[in-house]
Amino acid sequence: MADLKKIGMATGTFSVALGIGFVMQNGDALANRFGGENINEPTPFSQIEAPVEVVQANLTGDFEATPRDETVVTEPEIPAVLPVLETPVPEAEFAVSQQEVPVTEGGAESPLQLASIDPEVTADLDYTSDISPEILTDVAVSEVDEIDCVPSMMAVAGDAATIELAVVAPCHIDTAFTVHHQGMMFSVTTGAEGTSKFVVPALSEVAVVIAAFEDGDGAVSTVTIPDFSNYDRAVLQWQGETSVMLSAYENGADFATENHISPDNPGDIARAEEGIGGYLMQLGDTNIENALMAEVYTYPSGMMTAGGSVILVAEAEITQGNCGSEMVAQSIQVAPTGDATALDLNLVMPSCDAVGDFLILQNMFQDLTLASR
Repeated sequence: MADLKKIGMATGTFSVALGIGFVMQNGDALANRFGGENINEPTPFSQIEAPVEVVQANLTGDFEATPRDETVVTEPEIPAVLPVLETPVPEAEFAVSQQEVPVTEGGAESPLQLASIDPEVTADLDYTSDISPEILTDVAVSEVDEIDCVPSMMAVAGDAATIELAVVAPCHIDTAFTVHHQGMMFSVTTGAEGTSKFVVPALSEVAVVIAAFEDGDGAVSTVTIPDFSNYDRAVLQWQGETSVMLSAYENGADFATENHISPDNPGDIARAEEGIGGYLMQLGDTNIENALMAEVYTYPSGMMTAGGSVILVAEAEITQGNCGSEMVAQSIQVAPTGDATALDLNLVMPSCDAVGDFLILQNMFQDLTLASR
C-alpha cells in the first residue's frame, strides 16, 4: 500500500465552557415552548482570529489515514344571539349537548350557557344558528389537527451513556431538521410518516436535546443519564463535504489495527460496555445538502482497570470539493466529570495540486491518559 502524504497543521486554540442546554429562538412563541430559559451555549463553528500555522509539510507518515403534554381542544364559541329557523338541524359527527337556554324577547340580553362538544352523546339540537353543525364540527377538527402538527420528542437513557430519541412531526414529512445537544449539532430527516428515531452519545449528565425545523417548529426533551460518569467523549463536527475524520489510537495501537478506532473501524457500544475500549459513532444525514455532521468517540474511562492511553487525531482529506476553499470545523471534548472544552478551526485548504493528501489537525483534542487502579 502506498504511503499517503501527511501535512501537519497547528490549530489556534481557545476553550469555552459548554452550557447545560440551549435556547432555540423563533420569536416569543418558540422560546416559550422551550421553557424560556436563558441558557448560554458556545457559538458553533465560529471563526478563529489567530491564523493557522503549518508546522510540517510534505511529510510521509508510517500509516495511511481514512410524557408529552396532553392535547387541549378549545371549544368553539357559540354566538350570543341565536336566530330561530324553521328547519331542523341534521346530526353532526360530534353532537353538541346543551342545557336548555331560556329565550326572552330581545334575545341579546338573555343568559346563555356555552355548549360542549361530546363525541359520546348524540342528541337533537333544540336551536339553530347561522353557524351550521357541520361548520362547528369542522372548526373543532381543524383545531385538533393544528395542535397535532406541533412536533414532539421523547428521550430515554440508553446503553453506554447514550440517549435514545424519537421525534414525531406529522406535518413535517421527509423534512430535514437540526438536532442540538450541548453544543453538538447534526442534521436528521423525518420519514414518510413524519417520524425519526436515532441514538446520540450524551454530552452531559442531565441531557437536554432540541430538534429544530427550518420553519420555526421544534421540540425539546430532557433525560438524566445514570452512567454518564463512566465515559470520556470527543466530538469532531463540521458542515458539508469537508472530509474531516476522527481517529483514536488506543494503548499504542498502529494504523489499521483492532485498537485503531476510525470511520473504517468504528467499534461498537458492546466494546465500551465490556470495558475493552472505545467506539466511534457518526451522526448526520449525508443525503441532506450542506448537512451538519459529527463524529463522536466514546471511551469507557470509568470502567478500565488497567492503565492506558488514547491518542486522539483529527484529519482532513484534501479533495476536489474542498481544495483551495475555506474549511470550518469544531471539536468538543467532555470529561466524565462533565467538564467540557470546545475548539474552533477555520483555515484555507491547500490548492488542488495537493488533492489526495491529508492534513493532520494538531491540538484539536487532548490525549487520554489513565492510571492503573
